Amino acid sequence: MKEKGIRVLSLQPGEKPARAELVNTLEAMQQFVGGLIECIPLDADPDDGGEILLVANDEGKLMGLAPNRWLWDGLDLLVGPAFIAAGDSEGNICSLSDAQMERYSQQFAQPVLTEAEQ
Repeated sequence: MKEKGIRVLSLQPGEKPARAELVNTLEAMQQFVGGLIECIPLDADPDDGGEILLVANDEGKLMGLAPNRWLWDGLDLLVGPAFIAAGDSEGNICSLSDAQMERYSQQFAQPVLTEAEQ
């Protein structure tokens, strides 16, 4: 069942992860990331057969958005605003549980710092 509002983990360039509430619409997600969204599977979610999703700007690198986080042990760079949410087995984007929020807050605690921020 699609939730009207979802609790997500906000990942902003140069900032610590933060809890955020989003209206669960494509438009709200596009506004959050500043363009077309891309849903990147991070992990399977054993609780309901769904997965954990990283939602980012699909054209962020082409647009030259600010560095955000290193992904997959430094193999790829996330750029621009993004958020982490759960995905259910029916393909809906859903709220993170408190435990998931804590886990991914720790995993993505360290933003990429630009030379000016260092």
